[in-house]
Amino acid sequence: MKRIKGGEEGSNSSSSESPPEACKKVRKQMREESEAEVTSESPDSDWSRLPQELLLHIFQYLPLLDRAYASQVCREWNQAFHMPELWRCFEFELNQPASSYLKATHPDLIKQIIKRHSNHLQYVSFKVDSSTESAEAACDILSQLVNCSLKTLGLISTARPSFMEVPKSHFISALTVVFVNSKSLSSLKIDDTPVDDPSLKVLVANNSDTLKLLKMSSCPHVSPAG
Repeated sequence: MKRIKGGEEGSNSSSSESPPEACKKVRKQMREESEAEVTSESPDSDWSRLPQELLLHIFQYLPLLDRAYASQVCREWNQAFHMPELWRCFEFELNQPASSYLKATHPDLIKQIIKRHSNHLQYVSFKVDSSTESAEAACDILSQLVNCSLKTLGLISTARPSFMEVPKSHFISALTVVFVNSKSLSSLKIDDTPVDDPSLKVLVANNSDTLKLLKMSSCPHVSPAG
């Protein structure tokens, strides 16, 4: 009987694992399960779970066209693309490929911005090349900003003649839309424009209480006293 009992005890001891080996086995199993979970997860689902605050910060560093492409990745990224905070500060780049090396803002994107985000725009600048077409395009956009409330506006010419070739009535009419609708306009910077003394006085009168900075350069029809 003792021999049989001893044999059973020996059999049990040989089939059982020592504590270190058991721990190794458990750790290996947990590692394999963790790797399987990571492999089974979709990369898209990881990116879509990024907080909108982080997406907003990333989108602010992207050029407009790249930002538009990124908005097509998933629903969450598209929502981030249309967050009002992303459109408070914006620069329109308008140029003709034949006359400029600058990268232009795509016309379809301009239409989308005006349609969905004109009321979010606050700090806006237009950068145009020397072509009359680019200057007229800038005036056309300004004429459509009827729902905006700009705080700063800059019309920057990268080369002459730019706005000087635009009919004065067209240019003044476009600026009037901004001045009338943007009651909080505090800063205006314009280069190479056909503005003259009478039209400037009428424009400024609409924002005399809020306009703090008026910077004009290469505006030959405006007198020093104007």
